Amino acid sequence: MRTFVLGALALAGFGGGEPPDGKLVLGVAGHDERLGAVTREWAAVADPRTGAIRKRRLAGGALCHGPVLAVGDRVVFSGRLGRHAVARSLPPSLNGPAQLVGRADVFTASPGEPSLWLGRWRGRPGGSVLLLDEVRPSGNRLVRARALLPREGMLHGALQRAFVVTSGRWLMVWDLFRDVPVRIGRDGWFVASAESRFAWCRGPCRALDIWRSRGQRTLALPPGARWLGSEGTFSPDGLELALPISVGDRAMLAVANLRTRRWTLAPVDLGGYRTAAWSPSGRWLYFTAGDRELRAWQVGSASAVPLSIEPGGTVMSIATAG
Repeated sequence: MRTFVLGALALAGFGGGEPPDGKLVLGVAGHDERLGAVTREWAAVADPRTGAIRKRRLAGGALCHGPVLAVGDRVVFSGRLGRHAVARSLPPSLNGPAQLVGRADVFTASPGEPSLWLGRWRGRPGGSVLLLDEVRPSGNRLVRARALLPREGMLHGALQRAFVVTSGRWLMVWDLFRDVPVRIGRDGWFVASAESRFAWCRGPCRALDIWRSRGQRTLALPPGARWLGSEGTFSPDGLELALPISVGDRAMLAVANLRTRRWTLAPVDLGGYRTAAWSPSGRWLYFTAGDRELRAWQVGSASAVPLSIEPGGTVMSIATAG
């Protein structure tokens, strides 16, 4: 099922300044409150300036296997082909049949490239193999690789020449060129990744470790704050990190400037699935202020602008496209 809704023109809400840029690519779920269960899922592409939104119904369980991604000029989501998990893609219009990208137990976008990595798990004596293909959204293969791990785990993100994975109790980086793992920490939690760095934490997560190939450094969270568990997101230039934190009983979006090590808090509390994404220019942050409420915020601004987008369900993930 596909729908198209045009919201009221909302440019006046941006105060005459530069309006938000890009399109929002959303993973949305509908719930039956009586049953406490997800009853429908869809992908949506929305214009933050006008509220215009297109929706496309997804097969049940699609959002359980990963978010809806924006990769180049395609919208990518998970699905099934017989007994196999796969990745499929659609144009931003969400029209026409979905195109098969490839088999994928896990997948993640490639940093800085209009491509993605597809991963398939294969068991072996004493451990597991993660078979990896970098592909265009059309399905054309670019690179093939593999990672040998103690056991099946999670693929969290791709760096320029490595992956961030968890296997057993270890969080590690697998170097594609040297074909070796670099163990980062035991019982570590993945927070966010960019082209050349990723953020992680452990324990109560009141401080972050920012890892780079040249080493890592620690960044303390604001006083009294702790990470809420939802993934954060690096700005397009990699110099700012936005993530959900709690301060007392409030859930908030915090942004760290990695050069100055200073934090800025959004003026509106987070809500819903506490997810956020940077606009393609890096000048705006989009985030959930409730299950169905979306806001746009320029870091440091005293207000966050409500968007007139009506997703029709709970926003589970946000990505952005140019």
